Amino acid sequence: MTYYLASYHPLIMKPRGKSAIQQYGILPYVDDSIRREPDLEAQFPSITAICRADKFAPRLTESDTVVYITVKGSYPGYRDRHWRLAAILKVIKRFKSHKHAAKWYESRGLELPSNCIVPGNQPLGLDRTSNKDGWPSARLWDAVYRKRTKTTPVFLACRATFLELSDPPIVTNELMHDVFGKRPSTRNPPKITEDQYEKLTAIAK
Repeated sequence: MTYYLASYHPLIMKPRGKSAIQQYGILPYVDDSIRREPDLEAQFPSITAICRADKFAPRLTESDTVVYITVKGSYPGYRDRHWRLAAILKVIKRFKSHKHAAKWYESRGLELPSNCIVPGNQPLGLDRTSNKDGWPSARLWDAVYRKRTKTTPVFLACRATFLELSDPPIVTNELMHDVFGKRPSTRNPPKITEDQYEKLTAIAK
């Protein structure tokens, strides 16, 4: 088993995302894009390569564990900029394509995760995202994701050993320094040691 630390942009981070939360009752700490990446709302949360291409998902194997924190920002409930620890996911199935993953979910009578790009599984509307990059339409945004699935089609189904999308535990600068000795870079999610994993995730217990 290998441990990783990854980050994502939560819906609550931007004004448009906050509007979507209020309008549709969406949980504030879901991912902010038209195809949630990761999709933390699925019964078996999923990780794909639609955002990071070949930089992360292809490295994952079954039994690997990923700690998902938000990007650093100003979130309600704490005065200083900080992170939130939203999920701990353990990879239980690795698929060579989104099509194979879709069959697995459907065979269990489960709704497909939003980041499973197969015919019939449409992206969310722009009004359910923060659209922080100013996409003119969901169709154009989705075209980028679809292109990435052709070059990097791997799909990971996971089990959440911890998940909190309403008010996740606060990760302070002090905690990050205590665990890593510095602010870790998560753009290309790094491997972390078991000791670092235990220290970081103690706040989730």
